[in-house]
Amino acid sequence: MKKYLLMALAYIALSAYAQDSIPNGNFESWTSTTIDNPTNYPYTSNENAISANQPTNVVKTTDAYHGQTAIQLSTISTQYGSNLGYFLNADSKKGNISLWTNGMPYTEKPIGIRGYYKYNVATADSGMIIAIFRKNSSTIGTYMIRIGGVKDTYTLFNIPFVPALTQTPDSVIFGAVSSNFYKNNNGVAGSILKLDSVSFTGVTNQPTAMDGDFELWTQTQSPYIIVGWNEKDKQLSGIARTTDAKTGLSALQLTTTLGDQNGTPRAQPGSVSTGYYDSGCNCQKGGKAYSSQKDTLAFWYKYAPVSTDNAEVSLSFFKNGTSIAWESQTLTASPNYQYIEKPFQIGQTPDTVIVQIQSSLWANSAETFVGSVLKIDNMYFKSKLHTGLFTPSTNEEVYILPNASSGKFTITNNIAGTLSFDIYNVTGTKLQLKNQISNEIDITNAAKGMYFVRIYIDNKSYVKKILKL
Repeated sequence: MKKYLLMALAYIALSAYAQDSIPNGNFESWTSTTIDNPTNYPYTSNENAISANQPTNVVKTTDAYHGQTAIQLSTISTQYGSNLGYFLNADSKKGNISLWTNGMPYTEKPIGIRGYYKYNVATADSGMIIAIFRKNSSTIGTYMIRIGGVKDTYTLFNIPFVPALTQTPDSVIFGAVSSNFYKNNNGVAGSILKLDSVSFTGVTNQPTAMDGDFELWTQTQSPYIIVGWNEKDKQLSGIARTTDAKTGLSALQLTTTLGDQNGTPRAQPGSVSTGYYDSGCNCQKGGKAYSSQKDTLAFWYKYAPVSTDNAEVSLSFFKNGTSIAWESQTLTASPNYQYIEKPFQIGQTPDTVIVQIQSSLWANSAETFVGSVLKIDNMYFKSKLHTGLFTPSTNEEVYILPNASSGKFTITNNIAGTLSFDIYNVTGTKLQLKNQISNEIDITNAAKGMYFVRIYIDNKSYVKKILKL
């Protein structure tokens, strides 16, 4: 029981000691949820909805035309605009449709597609059915079929492929979208499309993995979303929680993935920020309150770069909304956790700072940099270590000085009684101390980081935080 209590105290303390300038700087706080996704369709908008703190917008519904369930897609409104509901068996994040891969095996040549649907918007929007046929990794037919109107009961659609397929495919990419993403700024929020009993026409067999009745669903765990970072332009690509931590239960892992820029493939760094990019002003906004001209940013990192890649941590300082300074720290390869201090002194007092961490330099856009992995843990401004968390008040019964230190501390108590103590790390593991003397703490041989001291004086006990530098 003591171990779990101390772990809870560790979480609270570490969250506090980084304070708001670097929220969740120990990277212990993450959110995740369990969701239902249509089986055989691994790419859905549910990930986007969750990252925008919205309900999932691809769900199974018992309002079915045939069988027990159908699929429901909804367009939802977020602070960034409309978020389309979609399912697909290809990765649409690869940009241009010609770059989409995956799909499901299929070796018949259909003449069209049919099914039953409901929709709730008349002329301002429409749902879309997507069918892309491929052969030998090349696209031989692309069909974006719009269905819409106000349909309160299940209505048949039966639409031919125009122009007709001239070759027999070896695979097909299939999916649907709740809105017409070509119009109305990514669709009308509130548009809802329900689909059931979808099949290709003019063929003997349907694709084995198609499940046009949408009876097959798989319960999955959503990706972990880091608390306190990427508060506006949330993204999940390249961002993950890792248990390979310096201290505590988790750390931040950023991975450089394959993205695209205007249809051209490029290395996309995994990136988190306490601010966000505003396309209206072509500038950074957001950030956290901060007012030190001279300070030191400290953290631990591991880095496994691909090729000659480097990672980067940067600080953008603002005053009254205007950028006044920028500092950065380039990170090179390190197979083990390495402690970094980045001192800085800027010309005027800021009121805001934005912290950004990325697994590759933006300039390293070649595909050869894909796969670089950065892990970060225990990030904080050293000035925040002396803002009340470690400074005892004169009326405290028990306090520890100096705090922080390189490993030697003294317990001072203002009450009578026999004093003893135990020391725990942030995972709740008790340290085995040698030559323990009355009120003197010596952890010079322990790793740098936060520790907890449980102090016993007769029938009273106290828990104090100490930081070894």
